[in-house]
Amino acid sequence: MSRVPIARLAVAVLLLPAVSAQGGPIEIDLPAALDRAHRLSPAAIAARAEVAVAQGAVTTAELAFTENPEVEAGLGPRMTTARPIEADVRIEQNLELGRRGPRRRLARAGVARAHAGVDAALRELDLEVASAFFEAMFAERSAELAQRSEDLARSAGEVAERRRKAGEITDLDANLARGALGRARAASQAARSERATALGRLGALVGAGPEDVLVLRGELRPPPLPDAQALRAQAASRPDVRVLDTERAVAAAETDQAQASALPQLSVWAGYLREDSDAIVLGGLRVTLPVWNRAPGDRQGAEAKQRRAIAVRDATVRAAERQVADAARAYALARDAVDAFEREVVPVLDDSEQLLQKSIDAGQIAVGDYLVARREILDGRREHLERLLALARAATMARFVTGEAP
Repeated sequence: MSRVPIARLAVAVLLLPAVSAQGGPIEIDLPAALDRAHRLSPAAIAARAEVAVAQGAVTTAELAFTENPEVEAGLGPRMTTARPIEADVRIEQNLELGRRGPRRRLARAGVARAHAGVDAALRELDLEVASAFFEAMFAERSAELAQRSEDLARSAGEVAERRRKAGEITDLDANLARGALGRARAASQAARSERATALGRLGALVGAGPEDVLVLRGELRPPPLPDAQALRAQAASRPDVRVLDTERAVAAAETDQAQASALPQLSVWAGYLREDSDAIVLGGLRVTLPVWNRAPGDRQGAEAKQRRAIAVRDATVRAAERQVADAARAYALARDAVDAFEREVVPVLDDSEQLLQKSIDAGQIAVGDYLVARREILDGRREHLERLLALARAATMARFVTGEAP
């Protein structure tokens, strides 16, 4: 790992724009970022709201009757000399026989689908948050490296100016040192800008306010992954696969409901009839015969949805197995690259940096040679950060394709 000094809180204060006194630092690592996003992200809030909407359908389905009773009444005189009043009142209720069970199963399947949708939405959100976190961590390390480069360039410039005044180097060498310092300052400013952009993206995902300052905790190198076999075993239980399972259950419930709608509808009614001076109480049944419309379209559509959910699930599982294998392979290669770099390159960079500083302080190296060597060391440090970021991306994608939390 790089031995570049890290003072995250101090760097956060130096590199972020000035904010109002009402804002404050939010110390955040990857688990905290995921937790805040699950609570505060618009996508997570919207997904959880869908569960409440689906639960409303269950409340309706649990009613004894979803159709209200109908009341019909009439009153008027008869066209006779005596003009007696005739009245007719009738109340009717559809019994919904054979329809309550399918209706309730469909509503409960909708709730299960909504819950699975929450998990799928959070999986997508986890990928975005983890990617943003590691990008922000990379931007922060890059800004720290750029700041260190600026400090080294300033120190080298001071040494070059002393040596120029002593007549040990030419004005050209001193100008090269001053130019290197200016470029280092510009690079540091650019790194701060990139860091602000990366933190802004992460802040929006975790619900940070405009006056909050994110202070990142943790390492750019991600936690190790389980072995490839364990990753492959999780592919069939991914949230998006579970969504398709619930889609199939919803389609099956819709099929049952369509079949139930083809049954005869039975209603009971009771009535009061007043004719002349007679009061008559009546009761009876009404049957609606499904002769012309037995809901063939609804049944056909529901069966097609069921077949589609099964086919898409099978295809998704096959694709997931390939994605897991490829992601595990990419992660292993990225891990080996980081291990090799830290084993073979980072110690050399550390030693070279110390030797280079001693050489320029003692006047044992020309300014031009110093600038070339310093650029080589900084490029190596930057490459180390890029290797770590590539490993973090590979680990994040491997966890995403298996459905495991980052």
